Amino acid sequence: MKFKFSAIAVAVAAATLSVGAQAAAVDFHGYARSGIGTSQDGGSMACFWGPGGLGHFRLGNECDTYFELAFDANLAEKGDTKFNLHTMVAAGTQQLQDWEQSAPAWRQVWAEATNVGSGVLATANIWAGKRYYKRQDIHMTDFFYNAVTGPGAGLENMDFGFAKGSVAVLRYGPGYGSPALDGQTVNYTDGGATSTTNLDMRLEAIQLGGFGSLDVMANFVMGQGREDSTGTEKSTADGWALTGQHTIGVLGGFNRVVLQFAQDGAGLDGSAKWWAPDGYEAEGWRFLDHLVFDSGAWNGSATFGYQVTNETYAPWGMDGKDTTAWNLGARVWYHFNDLYSIGGEYGHNSSETDGQEARSMDKITFAAQISAGKSFWARPAIRAYYTYATWNDALANSGYKGCTGRDCGVAIQNGNTSADSGGTYGVQFEAWW
Repeated sequence: MKFKFSAIAVAVAAATLSVGAQAAAVDFHGYARSGIGTSQDGGSMACFWGPGGLGHFRLGNECDTYFELAFDANLAEKGDTKFNLHTMVAAGTQQLQDWEQSAPAWRQVWAEATNVGSGVLATANIWAGKRYYKRQDIHMTDFFYNAVTGPGAGLENMDFGFAKGSVAVLRYGPGYGSPALDGQTVNYTDGGATSTTNLDMRLEAIQLGGFGSLDVMANFVMGQGREDSTGTEKSTADGWALTGQHTIGVLGGFNRVVLQFAQDGAGLDGSAKWWAPDGYEAEGWRFLDHLVFDSGAWNGSATFGYQVTNETYAPWGMDGKDTTAWNLGARVWYHFNDLYSIGGEYGHNSSETDGQEARSMDKITFAAQISAGKSFWARPAIRAYYTYATWNDALANSGYKGCTGRDCGVAIQNGNTSADSGGTYGVQFEAWW
C-alpha cells in the first residue's frame, strides 16, 4: 500500500506542477504517400525511373510508403524576436509486406531567432542546426535541383531593398562507411576525420518590374583534411556552383527558368561532394524550365531539362567521362468539381555517355482522383492509375534498374531483363499539411 500511495502522490504532484508550467505550442505538419499496386503481368508493383539523373515522372510511378513528420514550436519571445525550434523525422518502406522494419531518420533539427536587428536585419533570422536549407524542386519529377542540406548555421532574409540576402555555412564528413579519398574512408584513430565546408550565398526575390523576379545562389566548397596514420595528407576536393533562376506569373501559376553551373567538388545542386578526394575534377551545366498552370477546371505542370557533365577521376586514373541527359514531360488535370478530376502524365528521359547509343525511356500514366479542391496543389488526393512504360535496347542491355521497388526498372517481368516495356496499376494517396 505504501508503494501505491507513493506512486499516486508522485503522479498528482507531477500533474500539479505541469499546470503551472508554460508549454510551447507545437505546429504539426508534414508529407506522406502510400498505396497499393501490381504489375500488369501479375507480379509485384513496378515503377519506371528513366536514366539521366533529372528525376522521375512520379504520377502513378511511386512504389513506396514514405513520410516526413515535422514538429515546430515557438519557444520564447523577446520583443520582436521569436525563438523557434524546427524538427523533422522521415522514414520509408518498399511496400513488400505488412510489417516492414524501418529506422526513421532525423532529417531536420534546427533553431532560429527571427527579426534580430534593425534596418537590413529587421527581417533577418539567425539559425543553427541540421536542416533542409532553402531547397528548390520540380514537383512532378520529384527533382531537387538545389539541395543544400545538412548541419550548418547562417543569417538569412536580410533586407537589402532590391533583394533578400542570406549566407550560410554547412559542414560534411565522409563517414557512413562509404568509400572516399582514394577508396578508403578516412577516419583516424585519434578521432579526427576529413571534412568539407560549403559556403552558401544567396540574393533572392530580385524584382524585375513586370518581368518577374530573379534569384541567384552561389556555393563555394572548400575541402579540408589532415594526415593519416602514415603521415600522408588526405583532403576532399574544392569546387564551386552557381544557380540563377527567373520566375514569372503565367496562366494562374508560374514559369521558372533555371541555369546552373558547377565545377570539381561542388554538385550542380549546390551540394558538396564530400566523397570526392583532392584532385577530382568535374564540370557541368544544366538548363531547366518548369511550368505550373491553374486556369479554371484545367491545371497541370510541364518541365524540360538538359544537362551536360564531364568527370575526370584523376585519383583513380580514369579520365574523360562525358554524359548528356535530358527529359521532357507534362501532367494535365481536368476537374469536374471541387472533388473529382481525371488526368494524365507523359514523360521522356534520355542519357548518353561517351558517345554511346543513348539510353531512353518513355512513361505515360492515366489517372482519376478525388482531391481536396481544384488546385494543382490541392491535397490530400487519392488516385487510381494505370502506368505504361517502354524503353530502348540500349537501356535494357545496360542492366539499369531505375526504381526503388522489387522487380522493377527494365527488369519488371519477374526478372526478364529482355523486356522492353511494362505496365502497372493501383491506387495511391498523397498528402501534405
